[in-house]
Amino acid sequence: MEVLTLGEKIKLKRKEKNLTLKELAGDRITPGQISLVESGKSNPSIELLEYLAERLETDIEYFLESEEKQASRICEFYSNICESAIISENYLRAEEFIEKGLFYAQKYNLNYYKAKFEYFYAKIMFKKNDLEGAQLHCLNANSLFLKLDNIDYIIKSFLLLGHISIMMGYITTALNYFIQADGILNEHNHIDEVLKANILYNIAMCYYKLGNNEQAIAFASLAKDKLAALEDKRQYGETLMLLSISYAKENNLNEALRYAKLAKKIFSIIEANREISDIEMNLGMLFSQTGDVQQSFDHLERALRLKMEYKDASVYEALFIYCDNYIKLKDYNKALDLVNRILNDAGDNEKIRIKVYEYLYRIYEAKEDYKNIEISLLEAVKYLENLDYKKELADFYTLLGKFYMKSNEKELALNFINKGLEIYKDLGIILT
Repeated sequence: MEVLTLGEKIKLKRKEKNLTLKELAGDRITPGQISLVESGKSNPSIELLEYLAERLETDIEYFLESEEKQASRICEFYSNICESAIISENYLRAEEFIEKGLFYAQKYNLNYYKAKFEYFYAKIMFKKNDLEGAQLHCLNANSLFLKLDNIDYIIKSFLLLGHISIMMGYITTALNYFIQADGILNEHNHIDEVLKANILYNIAMCYYKLGNNEQAIAFASLAKDKLAALEDKRQYGETLMLLSISYAKENNLNEALRYAKLAKKIFSIIEANREISDIEMNLGMLFSQTGDVQQSFDHLERALRLKMEYKDASVYEALFIYCDNYIKLKDYNKALDLVNRILNDAGDNEKIRIKVYEYLYRIYEAKEDYKNIEISLLEAVKYLENLDYKKELADFYTLLGKFYMKSNEKELALNFINKGLEIYKDLGIILT
């Protein structure tokens, strides 16, 4: 895809029609005059453009469209494709189209698209856990969106800055970003129930992390009420996105844009449901941690339904929160059944299996089932000794050592505690 000068457009259409300069000129002008126009050495009059448009069977608007307008349409196309690629987690494709789009946005000083592509870079870097890079690009995007007074993306960029700040450990900063997003949403009467629910949940989570339980519950309850009306919708967009890219390769911008917009719309619907499922899951965790187990179960049930529908890998996170609730209720049999189900479903997923061992230890410890505590810890150690999870192995060595210390088997206890200490020293967690 490229921006064409007026002369390049005329030449492109002439080649598409298989016309020579003489055939296009007809009896109105000379082939030489057309050649000068095509090379950019001469500017045609409106009358001549109307004549050429008629001869080339195209609208005169096609010739009159400025280079800036073409660049804007190309950026719109790249933006739509990029957004769809990010939602479908195809980050290589997304970065490819960001670079292409930024070229035109910078060349023609299209600030809106500069901001969007900065925002997309921030989202990708956040997904890749490059938090400093994500923060820098998101601040750049936010600054441009504020100058442009683009309410939707001002809010979205504040939200992303909040999420980045949480991951960096700056909870108060994150809370301020979420409150700013909510203030702008309210000030401009911007109606977006998914966005509002997302903001309310994040404010609640920040208050929870800051130890303000009363405010955490208040905002979590507001988020819950918003989410009550939001469910349903699905579809897929990969085929539409591929169609769009295919049309772009043929320089058919109109069809490329049309299919890109459809793909974006469909992926946006999928993303909204994923966001809803994540909010529901996190609300479930929040209510679990504040002691309202029934509320927690209600949200987790909705989260699981959505996550299983979209085959979302984070379904296991929701199931572990379910297990937390069963442990709180002292329903250890249900907790064990659920943990074993997770283990069977997770297959070769190493991180899930390690977490399963952690939960088995917690459940058996709560039951005071010392035989199975020992079995589960020994299995965990045997499993981890063949992997590269050093910190986790040290943790289980330490737990096993403490278990044997309580059992008055001091030699075994010291053996495993020392193994754990050696790993902690190697990792720099304990200084020698």
